[in-house]
Amino acid sequence: MNNPQTWLLSGGDYEVTVAPEIGGSLRSLDWKGLPVFREAPGDHILDAACFPLVPFCNRIAHGMFTADGVTCRLSPNFPGPFHPHALHGHGWLVPWQVASHDSASIRMVYDHSADEWPWRYHAEQHVQVSVDGVRITLSVTNTGQGVMPAGLGLHPYFPRDDNTIYLGLHRREWQTAPDGLPIAPLDAAKALDWWHGAPIGSRPVDTIQDLREGALTIRRTAHDLLIELLPCDAFSCTGVYVPPDADFFCIEPLTHPTDAVNRAPDRMTMLAEGETLEASLLIRARHISSHQA
Repeated sequence: MNNPQTWLLSGGDYEVTVAPEIGGSLRSLDWKGLPVFREAPGDHILDAACFPLVPFCNRIAHGMFTADGVTCRLSPNFPGPFHPHALHGHGWLVPWQVASHDSASIRMVYDHSADEWPWRYHAEQHVQVSVDGVRITLSVTNTGQGVMPAGLGLHPYFPRDDNTIYLGLHRREWQTAPDGLPIAPLDAAKALDWWHGAPIGSRPVDTIQDLREGALTIRRTAHDLLIELLPCDAFSCTGVYVPPDADFFCIEPLTHPTDAVNRAPDRMTMLAEGETLEASLLIRARHISSHQA
């Protein structure tokens, strides 16, 4: 893509760069000049600071499922080496249109026509920057006929070093196969920190944490930075991707676990025509030292 247009939003100590043409993605999110999300190193969607997941999260096994009597087979869509499963929906791989904007907010929309995914839908993403933080609100409305399975998610990338700490209390974590599909849930009987206080890079994973309690936090002591992620209740799951030997990791608020449309259909939202699913995330930053004071 040649020179995609970007939009700079600011409010208080926060600045966000958005590129609607690149999958409705954020290219950066900074607080007082410090990177909260990673800054996109290029114009590819896999370089993003954050992108939206709509109308489903994570993987659908081999792209095959049946919902409300409709059988679907979705083609592999990973923009890189062959990946056998349908991944992250459509929104991250298509341009979004700017519906409205000002210096501190932008509202982007994407309309999907029925194809392999046999339902039409309308998606919106609203990014708002203020002194209180950055709020991202994502929604999907079934504009087609019949009942549509739906899910939403956000896929932010965070910088990491050897001392970066992630704390998210969840009761359950999914064991996953090498291709990212779930094998079995590990149930801790109560919500806990699955890293037990150790740096996030000490435990490479590609997993889903489930049954979240409370906020998600990230501590980068080298920058005296505490990042708080406050997902709404609809974001009951958290995708955690920590690749080995990388300078980033992903903490992804999600409305359902991987391949839920096949394995846990009760975790999908079934939208009748005209119905909407909405979820939001508030991102805040502060100095660790001020938080401890």
